[in-house]
Amino acid sequence: MTDGALHVESQRVRWWVHLVVAVALGGAVAGVLARAGGEQPLWVIVLPVAIVAAVYGLLNPMTVRVTATDLRVEFGHFGWPRWRFAMEEIRDAQVIEFSALRDWGGWGIRTRRGGLCLNERGNAGVQFTHRGRTIVVGSDDPHRLLDALRTAGADAAAYR
Repeated sequence: MTDGALHVESQRVRWWVHLVVAVALGGAVAGVLARAGGEQPLWVIVLPVAIVAAVYGLLNPMTVRVTATDLRVEFGHFGWPRWRFAMEEIRDAQVIEFSALRDWGGWGIRTRRGGLCLNERGNAGVQFTHRGRTIVVGSDDPHRLLDALRTAGADAAAYR
């Protein structure tokens, strides 16, 4: 691991999400070309495709890093958007299973009153309280993530 990290993992969206985005982009380009009869300026096609591709690329993958001082969650290849949770402010950490659709309305960066879910895929993660707010961080190996948080000194509840 680099930079003294106790745990590092990256979550990427499933292969079928890539396929859906590619088909949607292809359909959009085909629709613009068909409707315009090929007479639209190039930017009418390039700009929307570039915006979607940039946003998609900026938010994939999600990287979770636990160090001795904090838990960091970063999205995209440039590490933005990102969250930092100081270890001493993490309370009641526990492994949970959840439904991203039912409990949070989908994957990615999801908020609701009093809560935040950061998850690229799957239905498992670590839930904890940070400054009175419920935080869920999706993980492919939530028990290992919780162990790293405990090692770093987070206030972790018993495994559930």
